Amino acid sequence: MVRNRNAAQIARGLVVASALILSACASEREFRAVPFDAPRIVSEESTDDRRIERILRAEGGDTIALTRWPAQGEARGIVLAVHGFGDYGPSTYAGAAEEWRAKGLDVYAYDQRGFGRNPSRGVWPGAGRLIEDLEQVFAVIHADNPGTPITVIGHSMGGAVVAAALGEGRIVPDRAILLAPALWGGPHLGVGYRALAGVATALFPDRRWSGKGVVRIQATDNIDALRALGRDPLYHGKPSSREFSGLVALMDRAVGAAPLIKTPTLVLYGAKDEVVPEAPLRETTALFAGVKEFRRIETGWHLLLRDLEGRRVRDAVAAYALDEHTGR
Repeated sequence: MVRNRNAAQIARGLVVASALILSACASEREFRAVPFDAPRIVSEESTDDRRIERILRAEGGDTIALTRWPAQGEARGIVLAVHGFGDYGPSTYAGAAEEWRAKGLDVYAYDQRGFGRNPSRGVWPGAGRLIEDLEQVFAVIHADNPGTPITVIGHSMGGAVVAAALGEGRIVPDRAILLAPALWGGPHLGVGYRALAGVATALFPDRRWSGKGVVRIQATDNIDALRALGRDPLYHGKPSSREFSGLVALMDRAVGAAPLIKTPTLVLYGAKDEVVPEAPLRETTALFAGVKEFRRIETGWHLLLRDLEGRRVRDAVAAYALDEHTGR
């Protein structure tokens, strides 16, 4: 009986060890797009709703869609906004951008590679590429607007991209705002999640998972916004195994860079968020080296800008970007 028990323990240990090895190698199996080096604007079009649509093309040929909402009157500041997983720039920020531009903010939001209006939609570019892409887009906007204060905003996965880029010194904005950022990697993400991601990526790298019948998550109390996302052909909320592993790698990198973040940063978190856990986010925010504030929005969900009470969040973002915040 002892021998059988030992054999069972050894077998379980081998299974766990194999899963961990697969998990550790998962980031190496990420699809990595070509670098988005030396991007330039290759097309620009003004729309009827006062937006400016641009296409950035890099030396390697890949493109990124970039939308601008020009400030009303003279720009008092610039916002560069980064969306979350499955979403894209105007989907996340269009409504908020109209309010921000009325306050004197020049707002830019781009579609990260692998998402939205880009030809690469549905193809994971790699966590590192997402971080590098922000560096390149930031450089373009900074060069076009010398002397104007820039605030970089990231929502959910986009928050992890922004945090990693800040900590690694790839971007140096005047301020940063993280909205429900995906900062629960590193020591906060258990072995089980990592093993599952590694095994799934090894066996079914491109299979997409809906979570239907397994987990039920409500992202916002704005049902109309949820229905709009469900009808939007550019939105995809079913991550592949490869993307799961990529998200783990991205969160690990963001949490690892947290102690090096010196940029003044506001973190906004919804008390009703069912996507990102609060405790790891608070612990990671506390690691930031610069001035930081963690603000809990009691009425907030994960899609903070689009919640029914999202005006409070949108106003807080504008005040911080314009350096009008009170710290309360």
